[in-house]
Amino acid sequence: MFKSIVVAFDGSVHSSKALEIGATLASRDQVALGIIYVIDAAHMQIPAEMRKMGEIEHIIEPMPRMVIDFEEAPINLVNTIAQNSAESEKAMVQYADFLVEQARMSAKEYGVQDVDARSVLGSPAEEIVAFAKEREADLIVCGSRGFGRLKSALLGSISHKISQLAECSCLTAK
Repeated sequence: MFKSIVVAFDGSVHSSKALEIGATLASRDQVALGIIYVIDAAHMQIPAEMRKMGEIEHIIEPMPRMVIDFEEAPINLVNTIAQNSAESEKAMVQYADFLVEQARMSAKEYGVQDVDARSVLGSPAEEIVAFAKEREADLIVCGSRGFGRLKSALLGSISHKISQLAECSCLTAK
């Protein structure tokens, strides 16, 4: 029935269910399966107003209160902060690659022969839809909730945005 399926995966319980459904359908129909993990660049730094609202609503933990004046800070401190930021980003990419490889192996266990799994940096809904378009997918499977609780609470869910942007059918797993 399907010719190409894409699964949005972030390691959450709902995305794991989406992977199970997508891999089962891809195996059943003997079609290609694309798996994508999007590292949300916008989540790397939450605007102060959104962070405060998230703290008030107990969606995220409060940040310690401190202010660093980078012009007055010693250069070694500034370099350390920059290095830690780069290492944090590198760790996020490594984690995403690890999850993508786990998802690829899981899909193979379901019997899917053709699996293209990758991680990218960007806006989740837009990157997922672009990946589906690139693969000429006729189905996108995603979880109803992932790890983006704060953004979802304030701006709407990624799964909802995918269904609005996609030109193909979308299935939301719970």
